[in-house]
Amino acid sequence: MLMSPVFAYTQSGEDRRVQEVKADTLLNNQDYSGALELYNTLIEKLKPSTEEEYRLYYKRAVCYYGLKEFDKALTDVNVYIEKYPQEQAKLLRAYIHQELGNYEDQLTDITELLTNDPENPELLQWRASVYMEWEKYAEAQKDIRKLLSFQSSPQLKSYLGLSYYYQSNADSALMLFDEAIAEDPRFVQTYLYAASLCMDEEVYDLALSYIQKGLQVEPSNITLIFYKGITLIEAGQAPEGCRCLTKAFNSGMDEVADYLKEYCYSAE
Repeated sequence: MLMSPVFAYTQSGEDRRVQEVKADTLLNNQDYSGALELYNTLIEKLKPSTEEEYRLYYKRAVCYYGLKEFDKALTDVNVYIEKYPQEQAKLLRAYIHQELGNYEDQLTDITELLTNDPENPELLQWRASVYMEWEKYAEAQKDIRKLLSFQSSPQLKSYLGLSYYYQSNADSALMLFDEAIAEDPRFVQTYLYAASLCMDEEVYDLALSYIQKGLQVEPSNITLIFYKGITLIEAGQAPEGCRCLTKAFNSGMDEVADYLKEYCYSAE
């Protein structure tokens, strides 16, 4: 007996749904390779035309993203967004651009997402970090200040100070670092930023002051110990500085070796 066309279509639809459920389950369990194989088969057979079917491209893009095949992920998510420009897909595309180091495209998606949610703190902080990486410090400062207008944050204030540091505006940077330290003296990163700035400016007494305060919070911080060694050497206290450099080297900071050779071993 020949199968009727209606029954064949129904069975085909049921098979597709079963396969998609299997693929979705594998995806949810982060078995990206297994899910990818099923999505590949479904897309090849279906030739997607409806929104539900086009979502297979989005799901396959997630698989590629999980497998770190970012170019393929970008191709698929673009196929989906071209037909159905949904926020979830644009968020995924922004993450893909982040992995590919595409600052401008990443900012385009984040900014578009912010048009519908202009006070989203996660998106604002993400955009600020992209601006910082792209060395667009004035733009980063606008987003950070907007975030600070919602709620005071010593960490964000420290990050804002870092943006001024990169602009070679030492006075504004140190003012913000001091404010951040006053609000949260336990946040060690601020001491690192402040000490680094003072070392660059060759103000070694002030650098040492920040380093010592940071070490009171975290005595085993290797970077602060390294900074202390360099600062002491520059301040004319080579023996104590070399002891700090040796301690940093013995703690696993291999890059200190060159400083030891230059400032310590040659003196011996």
